[in-house]
Amino acid sequence: MKLKIIYHCYGSAHSSVVAAAIHLNYLPKDRIPTRREIMNIPHYDRTMTRDLGTPFLVGVDEYGHEVYILGRKNAAYMVENLIKSVLAYYNHSPHEILLVNALERLSIITTIGGTLSRGFGLVRLGRPLTIWGIKNCYANFVTLVNMVQQQAALLAEDNSAS
Repeated sequence: MKLKIIYHCYGSAHSSVVAAAIHLNYLPKDRIPTRREIMNIPHYDRTMTRDLGTPFLVGVDEYGHEVYILGRKNAAYMVENLIKSVLAYYNHSPHEILLVNALERLSIITTIGGTLSRGFGLVRLGRPLTIWGIKNCYANFVTLVNMVQQQAALLAEDNSAS
């Protein structure tokens, strides 16, 4: 069975975008990406407030799983519960979707940069801070994505066996 993997974070502009990009091999796992590589990934530091709550398909991984990003402000549990409730209501297995909180891997520097860039519109000041913060905690994102990919493989295997 193919899964829908949703990386979610506060604004869907930095941590979820980086995690999804690593997952889809848009960013490397074996080294810290350059500033240009980070800036070139889809959605990086571009999500608008009006887009919060909207999942965006970023791509399909090598196993056919759809990979999304989602901004949800401080409502992580509420959004996760809502998605699971809607799935249950429509008789879909909660194992068809994998919700991943990418915000837990973020550094405070990226949070400050994101607030400046997305929150206050100070892109020239905030964006370089987001990139610096992402690069400093990049290994955390690679670890997260590796765990998600292992979990997705297990879920897909379990779902195909049932």
